[in-house]
Formats: sequence, structure tokens, C-alpha cells
Amino acid sequence: MEVLTHSTAHVLSTLRDLTNSQTLFDKLPQQLPVAPVDMGPPNVNMIVLPNAYYFSIFFVFGGGLYLMLLTPFTLRQKQVAAAPLIFFLFILPLIFTSDNAPLLQLTHVAACVSVIMRSLDLYYIRPLRTGKEPTMDFDDWWSECWMPFRKVPMTKRQLQRRELEMTQERIRRENEKEQQLQRQKGKEVTKKDDGSDKKDEQSSIKSSNSAPPKSSPADADEKLTRGKPARLFYTQPMDPNPKHWSVYLPRWIFYAVAVDLIVFTASFFTPEQFQSSYPATLAYRFAVAAIVIFDISLANYTLMILWASVTGDLVRDTEWTLVRHRFPGFATSPADFWKQWHHLFKQVWVDIGAKPTFELLRKYVTPRLSKNARQRQLAKNLETVLPVMGVFLMSGLFHEYMMYSLWHATPGPMTIFFLMHGVGTFVSKALERTVGQKVKLPTIVLIALTWAFNLTTSYWFMIPILEHKGHSVPMHQCVLIRVYNLLRAHHIF
Repeated sequence: MEVLTHSTAHVLSTLRDLTNSQTLFDKLPQQLPVAPVDMGPPNVNMIVLPNAYYFSIFFVFGGGLYLMLLTPFTLRQKQVAAAPLIFFLFILPLIFTSDNAPLLQLTHVAACVSVIMRSLDLYYIRPLRTGKEPTMDFDDWWSECWMPFRKVPMTKRQLQRRELEMTQERIRRENEKEQQLQRQKGKEVTKKDDGSDKKDEQSSIKSSNSAPPKSSPADADEKLTRGKPARLFYTQPMDPNPKHWSVYLPRWIFYAVAVDLIVFTASFFTPEQFQSSYPATLAYRFAVAAIVIFDISLANYTLMILWASVTGDLVRDTEWTLVRHRFPGFATSPADFWKQWHHLFKQVWVDIGAKPTFELLRKYVTPRLSKNARQRQLAKNLETVLPVMGVFLMSGLFHEYMMYSLWHATPGPMTIFFLMHGVGTFVSKALERTVGQKVKLPTIVLIALTWAFNLTTSYWFMIPILEHKGHSVPMHQCVLIRVYNLLRAHHIF
């Protein structure tokens, strides 16, 4: 009886404390964030620069690499001139750090390493692989700079040219499919005929196939457009229903509020509390994943809305990289997750990781593995798996560079994380083709299994972030934290 009385009294006391607003406010921290907001001890070895000087690293060296694409120099001259620019763009963010602007520093480092990888491909890898020199006109250069954010070129002329090429490609595929169907019908007819009439029928089929096909409106369009400037032709835009940028404003507000709420909630806890138990660590991983997804979406919507509001153009959801993609949190497999993930750096990683790997395999490995059917199948599997793993490897190195630039973190965990997800992508595809054909799981179960895989493997992704208080980086830009501290400083509550 005494135990019951004591428990009841404790519950009533707790309710009184909660209903007493003054007591509740006294228990809140006087100022947020509770965790220290500095970048941690590893940065003491780096030279601190004023923000203007630090961020000029990208504009001087990265901008120089892109502007050099417009010059009429020879390939050798460009390669010689690009080498020191790439070197300094790589080494300077490892030596210098910004003056208390961690989130902008993270963006700056990501931009630097992206331009480094892209420049290595344009100036050295692509000329060796395809023989194409890194020379561009202004329209192609403008498209190159904006391609990570927009799927189509920026100018009307380039938009029309792309749509025209897509139309011609569709017509060509339809013509090839129609010719293939005609050949298959011809083969079926020859099999059904008697042996006495087989030669006559085959000769007639051959003569009909050798004769030029009848011209169709599609062929006429292809002949008409061949070799002529795309700007002379008008084609319908890819998205027949463009919208004003204000239609996408509620999504921007949602992502902005979601990121701010998550960061504000996380600011009440210290890194030690996040690591105190597995549920707390799991919640922290979930919060970081949500911040990364929402932040990238927020950045893309911000660019799109600013561009549309300045230029007065309508927004086509097929034109921008992230607008039409399904939310990756609803992915049903690791392969589906990375398919729906952002494509900001896809072109860089594919060109420097996937394409060279594929061509090296095709040139040196596949010819040696063509002796029997088993080796040919092995070569085919290698050509499928290794280029994709090359993309995940480039992504791992990309993140390793960012972690080292920010905190001098020990390399390794990020690369392990992305290689594990590369393996998970192929395993999920294999299971989908085999077990998935026999056993149909509910979509909610597949989503839960994908989240379980992502959160479990995120241990490797979180190692440098937890060690160096990475959750404090976005707190500098959190609006709710600033409002909270302002109200507490003026004793409003």
C-alpha cells in the first residue's frame, strides 16, 4: 500500500511540475546549443582565413579551370595549365579553414572536390578515352556549369536542340523496331513454306528487304532536320504543363521548416547522450539522414525558385534534377534508394568512375576471358558490377575528402559505407530477380527493410561525424535556435 501511495504522489508531483510553467522553463537550458559549436580540436592545425579569402579559393582556381575550356589553346597547353590549378584547388582546403562558417565551408569543400573530379575527366581522362579535347563554346560551357542542377541546357536554343535530338532518336528507334519486325515476319514465312517453294520465297523476301523502304512522315522529318541548325525548328517542350515558381513554394517551406525543427530538437542533446544507448544513436542516425535529404532538396528548390523568379521563366518539372524524383525515404530497396537519390554529382562520378572502368575492362580483361561460355559470362558480370562499384568508390573518396578538410578525420569509414551500399545495390537487384519473382512482400515491409539496411550501415558514415561533433555544423544557421536564445536573453520566458 505504501508503494502505491508513494508512486501516486510522485506522479502527481510530476504533473504539478509540468503544469507549472515557471518550473518547466527553469529546466530548459539558458542558451542553445548545449553541445559546443566549435569545429573541434583537429582544426587547430589549420590556418584560419577570413571568409572572403577562404571562399575565393573556389572562385579563383575552380573558375580558372572552367574558363580555360573557352580558350583556343591546344590540348597539351591546357593540360599543363590545368595541373597547378587542380593541385592548389585540392591542397588549399586541407590547409586553410574558414572563420566560423562551418556549413558554408562544407558546401565550399563539396564544390571544390566536384570541380577537381570533373576537371580530371575533362582535361586528362576523356581525351585519353575518347580523343575529345576539352574545348567548348559559350553555350556548352554554360550548360556544363549548370548541368548538375538542371537536366537540360539553359538557353532556348539548347533546349530546342535537345528536344529535336530526342525526337530524332525516337524516330530512329521506331524505324529500327519496324525493320526488325519485318525481318522476323520474313523468317517465319520461310519456315512455314514447303521446300520446293522455299528458294523462290527467300529470293522475293531478300529483294523486298534490299529495296529501299517506303518513305514515311517520320523519315521525311528526319531528312528535313538532318544537318540543319536546331534553332530553325520549334518543338513542343518536354513538360506540356509548366508552372509558376510559386506552386513549389509550399515544398520549399516544408523542407526549410523540417530541417530547422530537426536541428533545433537535436541541439538539446550532447554527443555523449546520443551515444548513451542504441535507440538514441539510432534516432541520431535517422535525424542526420533526414537533414541530408531535406537539405539537398531545399538547396535544389532554392536554386530553381531563384532562377525562375529572376528570369521570369516557368518551371518544368522534367527540367530540374530533384523536383520530379520520388522521395528516397520511400525506396523499396537499396537499388531503388540510390536511383531516387540526388543526381548533383552523378555526371562527375559516372565519367570518372564508371566509364573508364568499363572501357579498361572491355579493352584488357574481356578479350582474355572469351575462351568459353563461363569466362564470357564472368567478363559480362565484371563489366556490369565494377563500373557501378567505381561510382560508389568515387562517392566514398568524395566524402572522405570533405571529412578530412573539415576535421582532419581519419580516412576509411566513408569509403567502407559507400562500397557496402554498392554491394547492397547488386544484392537487392539479384534478390528482386530471383526471390522477388516468387515472394511478393508488401511495400511497407520493403521500405522498412531498406531503412533497416541504411541505418545499420550508417554506423560507418557516422564515425567521423560523431567523433567531431558534426551535428553542431547546421546549428549556426538554425532560425529556431537564434529565436530561442534571443527570447531567453531578454527573459521573455
